[in-house]
Amino acid sequence: MMQTQVAVDGGSLSVEIAGAGKPALVMLHGWTLDRRMWRPQVRGLSDCATLILPDRRGFGRSQAPPGLLQEPDDIPALLDHFGLASAILVAHSQAGRVALMAAARHHDRVAGLVLLAAAHDAAPPDPVTEPALPLAQLVEHVRAGNLLEAVALWRAHPMLRTDDAETSRLLDEMLADYQGRDLLSPPAVLPVTDELLATITCPSLVMVGDLDTPSRLVAAHRLCQGLWQSAMQFFTQAGHMANISHATAVNQAIRDYVTRNFP
Repeated sequence: MMQTQVAVDGGSLSVEIAGAGKPALVMLHGWTLDRRMWRPQVRGLSDCATLILPDRRGFGRSQAPPGLLQEPDDIPALLDHFGLASAILVAHSQAGRVALMAAARHHDRVAGLVLLAAAHDAAPPDPVTEPALPLAQLVEHVRAGNLLEAVALWRAHPMLRTDDAETSRLLDEMLADYQGRDLLSPPAVLPVTDELLATITCPSLVMVGDLDTPSRLVAAHRLCQGLWQSAMQFFTQAGHMANISHATAVNQAIRDYVTRNFP
């Protein structure tokens, strides 16, 4: 794989490139993680596509400061750097918000969307059945310099619980390098609403594990209903990190989506 720095507003993103040819897939990792989460996809998809794997601003080795609201505008900068007119965005969890907003703002640059475990504002966590993200506690720990405590608290959340050894190993590897820079920045939200989804016309694939949190299961249905050209893919006995624990099935779903929509 080749590694490079791509200039964006306020700094640069650290990016790896794997594979060759068309289509180009821009792989956007989830919150607190980095581009290493896509290792199973690099192994499984590099023979059929170019994979562009950035560390999102504020995460991994990227030098650009955190800025969720700016991230959708990082997509054209990435594409311009590699001389691409457009690409398919593959996004996990929080990055689904980035991908959806990028598709709405820059519809000519986003050829397609693949969303894994993404959120929808109409599907918030149910406090009775699903523990809320302990965001205030995480912020306190990071401000106090207690990164180990912050990581342990987040690692225990149902979204990151897994019985899969490879998932556990890779999660722990990434979280050991998480710096909490985003938690020290002003709070920001990229809304995901039915109104936003109605503006997006590119073909979309919505994926979710059937053992993911209840809110993400509801969100998957809302996303699939709200997007113009969408298909749903469930993964049996898979949680929030299905791309690792069920890599073969996820990779095949992405291959099928690409073959179906970009022959």
